[in-house]
Amino acid sequence: MRPVPGWLVTALGVKPGSTVPPYEQVRTGLLDLIHRNRLPVGSKLPTVRALAAALGVSANTVARAYKELEQASVVTARPRLGTVVAQGGDSAESQLAAAAAAYAEVAHTLGFTRREATRQLEAVFPA
Repeated sequence: MRPVPGWLVTALGVKPGSTVPPYEQVRTGLLDLIHRNRLPVGSKLPTVRALAAALGVSANTVARAYKELEQASVVTARPRLGTVVAQGGDSAESQLAAAAAAYAEVAHTLGFTRREATRQLEAVFPA
């Protein structure tokens, strides 16, 4: 099993106490790295087991994140060859998902409930 680069572990850094589920933290973290071209098209992602071990989460957590990224056409899973960043994908969707995860994390850190954070978002969202 190839070691997971330290910068990737640091960039994804799953926060156990967060209100954002671990798989969503992994998914949005990868989306952010792909969007910022830190993981360019064709980049091979670590195996599910290797990334799970490096992040200290279950393999199911990483597998779910990878599956959702594949369903969004952000990555492509190739049997026996691994998972790679796909050509295209919905960058607007990935940007929105990353922003939503960041907003949820800030709201939680400030002590707001989901309902309060949602109310604030609805208040500023154009009709």
